Amino acid sequence: MSDPFLSDADGDYFAVIEEHPGGGRYRADPATGGPWVPGLQHGGPPSALVIRAAERRAAHERSHGSDPLIALRAAVEFVGPVPVDEVTVATRVVRSARTAALVEATLTAQDRLCLQARVWLVRAADTSTVAAPLPPPAIVPTGLPDLGGNFPYHDTIEWQAIRGSMRTLGPGLVWARAHYRLIAEEPLGGLQRVALIGDSASGISAVLDWDEWSFLNIDLDVHLSRPVDGDWVLIDAVTTLGTAGSALTRSTVSDVRGEVGATAQTLVVARR
Repeated sequence: MSDPFLSDADGDYFAVIEEHPGGGRYRADPATGGPWVPGLQHGGPPSALVIRAAERRAAHERSHGSDPLIALRAAVEFVGPVPVDEVTVATRVVRSARTAALVEATLTAQDRLCLQARVWLVRAADTSTVAAPLPPPAIVPTGLPDLGGNFPYHDTIEWQAIRGSMRTLGPGLVWARAHYRLIAEEPLGGLQRVALIGDSASGISAVLDWDEWSFLNIDLDVHLSRPVDGDWVLIDAVTTLGTAGSALTRSTVSDVRGEVGATAQTLVVARR
């Protein structure tokens, strides 16, 4: 399904400086800014960017006439903070077979590694005869509270919070869709979209006061069971606080047709 914001989006998270099948250089928009430190990106936009790079590399390696591949799984590691600055993305094909491909991607900025990811792509095939039929598209509620954030990335997303907020401690249940494109004139892919929004699960389900504690995630794992339908994503998130300076956030991800995947994040917890 095409992205309804493709032609009238408020902006783009990244501008292409130069690009080739193996990656490229990009300039981050201020809209990528996150909640913790001014000048550093939220984890969602760069995660989506490396997934896009992996998809492009896999498609380039695919022989003409082969079945298309669908990106269904990403393991993103935040090696270091990502500045709101020029970034470079590079990819490497680990495995390319008839039914699946595995691509590694790295993102560097200011001469240091910031992020690395492994993305699995699976051959598109029809298994509708053995899968449960999808229900008709749900109507996403409107007029619900916003998450209550005050940072650039937050303002690029339309939030419809059924339960929870950034200042309400505990599990959260939130519909969300991006009003920004990742790259100009391109719709967001399904895995890109879930990573872009799913990295917010730890904020949606925060269990500690933002003014007293930091709880940055050092990774983001995303699993999808099928392609994402539409531009809305429902995040049903819960954070479990550990006793040794860490926590785990897990979320069930749905689209307008029902459950479509899951995310997980490991958090490092410290007093601010």
